[in-house]
Amino acid sequence: MTLSPIPRRSARLLAGAVAVGLAVTAGPLAAPAFAAPPANPAASTAPASPAAKIAPGSHIVSAGTTGYLSVNPQRDVLWTRYADGVTSKLAHSGSDYGYSTEYGMASDVVALGDDPVMGTGVKKLTLRDMATGKSTVVDLASYGYYYMGTVGSSVFAYKRVGKDLKDEEIHLLTPEGEKVTDRVVTGLPDAQSYHLVAGGPGAAVMRCWQVGEIYYYVAVDLATGKVYSDRRLTNGYTAGAAVSGRNFAVSGEMFMSDRYADLQTVRLDGDGDGGRRSTELHDITGPEVGLVGDWAVYGPRRKASEGSYGTSMSVRAMPVGGGEERKVIDHFSSLTPTPDGAVLAMGGTVEHGEGLYRISPGADGAPVAKLIASSGEPTKVTLTGAQVPAVADLDKGRWQPRWRLSRRNVEVTVTLRHRATGAESTYTLNPEQAEGPDSGGPGWVDFSWDGRIDGFMDQPAAPNGDYTWKFTAKPLNKMGPALEESGTFKVVRKPAPHDYTDNGTPDLLLRDGLGTLWRKDTFRDPENRKFKSYGYESIGSGWDIYNQVTAVGNVAGAPAGDVVARDKDGVLWLYLGKGDGTFAARARIGKGWNMYDRITGGGDVDGDGRGDLLARDTAGVLWFYKGTGDWRAPFAPRVKAGTGWNMYNEITSVGDVAGAAGGDLVARDPNGVLWLYLGYGDGTFADRVKIGAGWNAYRQLIGFGDTDGDGRADLLVTNQDDSTYVYRGTGDWRAPFAPREATGIETTFADSVA
Repeated sequence: MTLSPIPRRSARLLAGAVAVGLAVTAGPLAAPAFAAPPANPAASTAPASPAAKIAPGSHIVSAGTTGYLSVNPQRDVLWTRYADGVTSKLAHSGSDYGYSTEYGMASDVVALGDDPVMGTGVKKLTLRDMATGKSTVVDLASYGYYYMGTVGSSVFAYKRVGKDLKDEEIHLLTPEGEKVTDRVVTGLPDAQSYHLVAGGPGAAVMRCWQVGEIYYYVAVDLATGKVYSDRRLTNGYTAGAAVSGRNFAVSGEMFMSDRYADLQTVRLDGDGDGGRRSTELHDITGPEVGLVGDWAVYGPRRKASEGSYGTSMSVRAMPVGGGEERKVIDHFSSLTPTPDGAVLAMGGTVEHGEGLYRISPGADGAPVAKLIASSGEPTKVTLTGAQVPAVADLDKGRWQPRWRLSRRNVEVTVTLRHRATGAESTYTLNPEQAEGPDSGGPGWVDFSWDGRIDGFMDQPAAPNGDYTWKFTAKPLNKMGPALEESGTFKVVRKPAPHDYTDNGTPDLLLRDGLGTLWRKDTFRDPENRKFKSYGYESIGSGWDIYNQVTAVGNVAGAPAGDVVARDKDGVLWLYLGKGDGTFAARARIGKGWNMYDRITGGGDVDGDGRGDLLARDTAGVLWFYKGTGDWRAPFAPRVKAGTGWNMYNEITSVGDVAGAAGGDLVARDPNGVLWLYLGYGDGTFADRVKIGAGWNAYRQLIGFGDTDGDGRADLLVTNQDDSTYVYRGTGDWRAPFAPREATGIETTFADSVA
């Protein structure tokens, strides 16, 4: 049981104490304002029906023949009748600690003090019999007595005696009619620091401390005020204790460093050693104990929202004389004995949920549990709410579903699966590790997905399309089955011009000297925002028949980017992107394209949402080919965009880098100066603006699309040593690119990059 919240000074019991008179105020008083007792108390011993309610998080304190005493989370002290479930508030507890014998135990008598903290500060004690409605007031202060606790109708108190008043004399005060009998408890060990820690029908348990930091637990006969001869058990500070008319039990660790808990029992009505027995409890930490008939009921005092894989939460029972243990309920957080040899426990079972259980002897004498008042809470983990967006628009940010659980002392796994490819990832969450006093209690479990299907930083983004999700919450305390929920959602993004895998990030095409075309997916590291790439995938061989391969974006109506390639005879071919990183069989666009010495694409020049193509002829005329969205005729007839473009050795369609209505161009002159041409959005361009010199250090400029998801196009460049850099678009035409960033993408083996 929880120890008294107010510590007392160490003292030694005086030998040879004698009974003394006690001035009291006693006798029947007017019934206070609480629920009237039933007409026939004897008929009220049947437990309440399962329809009865008890507040979640309540602490069971005492139980009588007509009802039980509990303290709710607001610290209201409540009496509830078995007969009809009516609850009356008797007091408001001022204690932040647990509850032991302060309010009484094992009877219909409730002890109420004039101090909200039921400890040594109580001066006047009211013993209220909830079965009859009568009260007796005991004035402890009149004779300098300090309150310890109550069992049945007997009050334990101590008096300071001896030299310097450092010793304690334990008194047992029992109302008898209109008088109170005062006896000194005899037979206690010569020890220090006495506490009343438990009680049962006809007996009580006191704990005392001796030199060496060993705690002794002794049973006191309430009828005589004497300690049962040779009925002493030893255990540590964390022990629990229980006593009945026949048996005495203590549970806990002998020392704080003990690996296993221990259960000690002894018969009170036996001869010799009284059937004394000690049993190791290998998987329990800090167990509490109760007695049901000739069985000991034990388990850790834990709420369903507590506990981990390391210890067992279950409440079990074992015969006092030894034998096979049985499981009784899944857990309990508090328990108290009843006058008829049963116990009441606040706890739960997976089958019936949380509430107040009566544990009493079954047909074979072994303890069985019955729910008598429900708190309305499940013991197993249940889903109490969910907010799962049906669409994950990853252009706008992360996908952030959440699930509300009845308790969060669980290990959560979230598995996402892409239906089209079967690719899946599982993520593990530990919501109990969140900050807060009750992080294992009910609440939301939040999941934030950055759009990477395999969960690692150096991985490509997840493809668009249909997904399934599976949410699994496995109880850390092994109490009940794992909760499993599932559903679907869709990942969407705006089409990206250089995206061939439909995952919202641009892909790089590289052609080696053997004619093999490779694809390399890129992404922006969510941790440090650096531009990175992932692996190489072969698209196919035979691409050496082309003298130019150009990424043109979506020109033919599908979401994925497309590619055009010109062969040595000047025929232009279209490769439609499938969206899975591959391309459909080529379709002929037309011949005569060998008149152009530069073909560039990928940008949406006219702002209609489709990629366009720009080509420069040998005379320096720049021609605009508008994308139609029709794969059978992907480009409209050419329109003249300007002349004099043969002054440049590099022309690149980069998309919108400077915030104008249409896609832009950059062009490099032989001196290495780079110029910006802002697109008007109609296929024409504004006068050029100088960006800067030194760009002849790069062998290729690639309009790569949006590498960082900010909505602006970026420029990828390859150095003479085949290293690559990215220039992020700023949206400002006066300085359209931010300083370059190294990508780590190597293009050494590639003859050309697109």
